[in-house]
Amino acid sequence: MKRLSKVSCGLLLTASLLIGAMLSGCGQTTDYTAEIKEYQNKLESLAAENEELKAQLGITETQSTEETQTAAETENQSQEMVSENQTDQTGAQQAENTDNSGDEMKILVLGDSIWGNYRDDTGVSARLTACLAQKGKNATVYNGAIGGTRATISPDDNEYQFGPASDCSLGKMISILRGNTDVEMLQGKAAYDDIKAVMNVKDQIDVVILSYGMNDFLAQAPINNSDRPWTGFGTALSEGVKGVRSVFPQAQILITSPNYASYFPIPVKNMGEKALYNYASIACDVAVGQGTLCVDTYDNLGVDAYNADEYLEDGIHLNEKGRSLYAKTIASCLLYGTAGQISGNNIASFN
Repeated sequence: MKRLSKVSCGLLLTASLLIGAMLSGCGQTTDYTAEIKEYQNKLESLAAENEELKAQLGITETQSTEETQTAAETENQSQEMVSENQTDQTGAQQAENTDNSGDEMKILVLGDSIWGNYRDDTGVSARLTACLAQKGKNATVYNGAIGGTRATISPDDNEYQFGPASDCSLGKMISILRGNTDVEMLQGKAAYDDIKAVMNVKDQIDVVILSYGMNDFLAQAPINNSDRPWTGFGTALSEGVKGVRSVFPQAQILITSPNYASYFPIPVKNMGEKALYNYASIACDVAVGQGTLCVDTYDNLGVDAYNADEYLEDGIHLNEKGRSLYAKTIASCLLYGTAGQISGNNIASFN
């Protein structure tokens, strides 16, 4: 640019001299033809040099512009690649975070003899595991159920002291799981090994099933007791839900009602407020109120007065066919149920 300015100045200076020479000769007869010719030649030479420099400068500017554009395009491409890479990583992370279809499922069962009496391949736990396996779930069931147990405790006991009538009740099991009662108190019980194993995997439990009511009915425990919650069936079940959530905050809870029964080994008044049906109804009310999964095995299992002999082995306990039906119903709720609603009996897809 400096060189071009000098050439331009030269052109102006030469032109000025030429004009000055012409003006100074006015009124004189001197012949300036040769001198003017010389100045014209200089002007033409300087003009040619000026055009050459302009051309060279134009080429340089074009090249510089192209290089700048190329650099900008390269930078943009790099930024796009980084952006795409970040988008891919974000998408993968979101997919990982929203993938709740895990194949593993750890289930803890707290309940009575429906789960606790049979621990072989015909038991509800084993059948439930098989049903879930059909749907691609690798389930581990920790069977903490013990026959003869209740959700309620005896009026003579409290949630910290458990006499014989409250042994292995839901209240005591919650106390053990919280660490307030020594798990060794369960030694000699069929559930001992499973509960002890759960103590080491509390943060991995996905589902806790609460299955109580039959023995509360047989003991004719109060339906509810707001003054002493652990002594009334509905209030004890509610306290149990709270206890489970305090120990397993990450787990879903499934409440099952007592199933239909047609014969009772001890005299009970199966009518009025303390009818078995009402204990089943209360269990479902607690589930809906507490926002847990729920299976009404009294009304929705498919066992009633007309086919009881086909599914019950002694009027209360389920036979092998009944346990298979029960397990399918539980599996259906775990896979398709909605918290806070009573699950339907969607078992058609299980073998």
